[in-house]
Amino acid sequence: MGFKSSDMDPGTLSQLCGSGKNVVAAPEVKRYVERTTKSIANKADGEKPVPEADIDDVMDEFALAYAREQSVRLPWDELDREEKVLGAHPLGAIGCNHEELFRDSSDPDWYGGRVHFTARMQKDKKGVLHLYLDRPVLGSSNRFARRFGSRRFVRVRVHKDLMMKAEGDELREYFQRPFIIGGTIFRAFYAKEQNVFLFRTNEEIVKVGDTFTIKTPSCRSRDELSLEEFLRWHNDLHLNSEQTMVKWAARFALGLSNSIPGIRLHPDNVRFQDDIICDTFTGPGKPPSEMQMTDGCGFANRAVMRLLKAKFPTWQEEPTAIQCRIGGAKGLLLVRHDLSAKEEEQPTVWLRPSQLKIKYAPCALSERLLLPDADPALLTIDVLRASRMNTPVRLSIETITNLAENGVPHDCFRRLFEVNLKERINQLLRYERAEDMPLLWHAVAREGGVMMARMAREAAGTARAAGYVAEDYDAELEEEDEDGLDGLDKALNDQSTAWWEDPISGLPSSLEETCLTLLDSGFTPSTCPVLKAKLKEVAKRVVTTFQTRYKFQVPMSCSAFIVPDPFGVLGPNEVHVKCSRRALLDPEGRQTDIVLGDVLVTRHPCKVPSDVQKVKAVFSDKLRNYCDVIVISTRSHMYKGQSLNRHTASLTGGGDYDGDTMEVYWDPDIVGAFQEPDPRVYAVEPPEVQQCLVKNTQTVSAFLACVPPSAPMDYKIHAIQTYLLGALRGRSQVSTYSIWWEKSTYKLGYNHRETVFLAYMFCAVLDGLKTGVAVDPVAYNKHYTKWNRAGALSWKEELKSDSNERNYDSNPVIKVKRSQFQPLFIMDSLQAHVSYVCKEQLERIERNLNSSSRTSLDADLGRPWFDAMHRAEHLYKTGQTALRVELQKIKEHVEAQYAKASERRKVATVIHSSSSGMGDKGKARFTKLPIERRQDILREQSKEFHAGPMNLYCFDDPAAIKASYAYVYDHETTKEKWSRFPWDVATRSLCEIKAKALGRSKTLSDDFYRWMTITPAYLRHQTQKVNGPASRP
Repeated sequence: MGFKSSDMDPGTLSQLCGSGKNVVAAPEVKRYVERTTKSIANKADGEKPVPEADIDDVMDEFALAYAREQSVRLPWDELDREEKVLGAHPLGAIGCNHEELFRDSSDPDWYGGRVHFTARMQKDKKGVLHLYLDRPVLGSSNRFARRFGSRRFVRVRVHKDLMMKAEGDELREYFQRPFIIGGTIFRAFYAKEQNVFLFRTNEEIVKVGDTFTIKTPSCRSRDELSLEEFLRWHNDLHLNSEQTMVKWAARFALGLSNSIPGIRLHPDNVRFQDDIICDTFTGPGKPPSEMQMTDGCGFANRAVMRLLKAKFPTWQEEPTAIQCRIGGAKGLLLVRHDLSAKEEEQPTVWLRPSQLKIKYAPCALSERLLLPDADPALLTIDVLRASRMNTPVRLSIETITNLAENGVPHDCFRRLFEVNLKERINQLLRYERAEDMPLLWHAVAREGGVMMARMAREAAGTARAAGYVAEDYDAELEEEDEDGLDGLDKALNDQSTAWWEDPISGLPSSLEETCLTLLDSGFTPSTCPVLKAKLKEVAKRVVTTFQTRYKFQVPMSCSAFIVPDPFGVLGPNEVHVKCSRRALLDPEGRQTDIVLGDVLVTRHPCKVPSDVQKVKAVFSDKLRNYCDVIVISTRSHMYKGQSLNRHTASLTGGGDYDGDTMEVYWDPDIVGAFQEPDPRVYAVEPPEVQQCLVKNTQTVSAFLACVPPSAPMDYKIHAIQTYLLGALRGRSQVSTYSIWWEKSTYKLGYNHRETVFLAYMFCAVLDGLKTGVAVDPVAYNKHYTKWNRAGALSWKEELKSDSNERNYDSNPVIKVKRSQFQPLFIMDSLQAHVSYVCKEQLERIERNLNSSSRTSLDADLGRPWFDAMHRAEHLYKTGQTALRVELQKIKEHVEAQYAKASERRKVATVIHSSSSGMGDKGKARFTKLPIERRQDILREQSKEFHAGPMNLYCFDDPAAIKASYAYVYDHETTKEKWSRFPWDVATRSLCEIKAKALGRSKTLSDDFYRWMTITPAYLRHQTQKVNGPASRP
């Protein structure tokens, strides 16, 4: 039943408008709508209207339960706070205001810009585009939103299907128009990765006769800017006239990067440091990236890192490097350990020309980077993330292909895969004895990344900088989300936060957290069918992930930021790899903190033979404090005694030092078998690539000459938006060229000229938005004709079959044929072995976690209901009927909810089957519904279960009685003697019943419980206890 505007009482509306605060008005609006909708629904069903007081009592109870989740997700309090601060001072939301008079004394580290106003673009049946506003949510922050306020920005998400099907400049032309939202004018100022960003301008809507026009106000407000003023604030065209227009437009990503304000510097402490350039470069002009031996990495003194460590207590150590934005610069800041005490008195950074993307001073960079009166937002170090070392590393398909094509035996990968998978499954199938339960708990928690996920949920937009999110490369995405724009999508769901536990029933959202909740309450897989079923799904998910992603670990490996050698002590082809803890595994199986000897290094994308390089890992005493980074020599890389006149990082997927991560492998079986490809052949772009590209080289100065200051404002805005909205020009060709490269690799061979050509075409397209490069339409059509019809890859089709991906298209799949002169392809070889091993492990899981047999009633769970019934019968014999009557009400309520839950699931799965196009050919399971939809259904179900029956006076808290009868009724009703219903509506109560029945239970507040984990020391002790003294953890 919907809610119409006519359902709103005018008096109530007037009262809400007068509240003056979002935090007051928003919940009251929601409350009023829910109460009114409930009353309307009851009347429609012919039920008695529920007294408003009763509804309010129930809603108050639920509101309290959802308070923690909503405090993290709802934006109203934060929006009121931000507006209050900005009303007092326009710079108040930037953060780092410890010494400012307008700071919030209760929280001097507070910063704004965390409220996201978002919208979705959709096309109706007539082909007309529309914007639909979403509810605002609380999330991450960026420089623009902190400086000007959250309410001045709207992010529009354009679905990939619209991007793919848009004709010509349809989308760009749509976004070049002004948008009226809430009576204010918004203009589009940037587009990237299916996102379009709108800025609220100072323009006004003026009615002239029967028409409305938009004009700039004659009386200016100091807090409102025109679009032109906003663009000038960030990247002044006149100060940056030497840039190309494409690069000028790309610089707006700096202000939108997901970041947290770290510390604010004095303008004199933002200093210039020249890049180290390859000795053989003689000019003229700017040296190419591969010859800039420090490309993207500047310096910071320890004073900066100490202050940042104090600001981010979740960091375990003072970071060796941070990825950040400051002023017009981006990239890494590497700590300096060679400074005097005087040079450490003030936090100071040194920025290199390769980092500086925007000029803010009218003088040479070497003279001054920021003016004395620079905007405080430009003087603030905006932190994206800190250096950390991850170990071990998971191999990607691209890396597997490269290593195999360069001589690493196929058996090596098959062995690693099998050992990895069996080890993971073994830990999930160990549950026979009571002492196994803590180890099983730990294994499940690790599989689901539970502790990190909990911290990330609580962090609300700061997870990336805090280090709670491990951002592994995903070859399916192709484009690195350096600015964190993809992460913003996680903040859009306001109906129910997908991965939060249901606070009413106590049921966690994820499989892994549900298993933990049941395990630590005393249930075991042997006696609890729902735990066994969920553990089975956890184990099967592990197998499926291995089978479909091929992401298995190499124990002797790590990944971290790459940084240039700060002291020049490393020789050619040398690297320094040191961890801040003894977490690395050496070839003898010992834990160590340093890697020594021959290693392989690579990064992503990894598409040509030379993207993996063999180098030597050494230890240098001068670099002993440079932990959790991979230090690369600033000397030119050598091959067979010949200098290549470029740094090592550039040979690995065109890497630089602005935040790129590198993977290091030192497994002797892999390194010893690797045959070094000739980088003089493969690390050089084929000349045919440039012949297939067209480049927009218009400079800012040329643009300004074409668009004089006297031009009408609308003309200037449209002209500049042509570049700012360049990402909307048409479909992305990045994934297209990646797929074609895969096909060529399979058909012609990894080292074939055509394969190498397509790899470099992929790289050119990947950087196209930043460089202004696009594929010539004639060349693209030629490539399309040749490769788009080449068919599908055999190993990928087998992968789909193994993962049960249903394809309802009856047409047979045409497969790419591999040349008969080519050896067996690694992915064909590996896929066959993977299928065999995964099938073997799935059968093992079925045998060990088979829940098909009927389950006996758990006496502990049934006892509260049976005891209550016994008491009721005893009291009834004495003439006291109240308890018996109330138990009957509970019985009827539970049974009604049971039937309603079953019907609700059926309806939801039928609707999903129809909407997904499955029709009669496939039937969706409830677990296959989108998680947001499942959560909404389960939460509504648990709310209704706990809301009734009302007016029970014989119980202080009937929750245990209702949960117990739900369990008993479910056992009596279902054929298998169990279903998920009682757990969906009453997990917390059932767990409390079980823990108390087992004795020696400990009641624990949820605020404490969610941070509880098993310490490494106890884990070692328990492992030794279970496996014996000779075992290793």
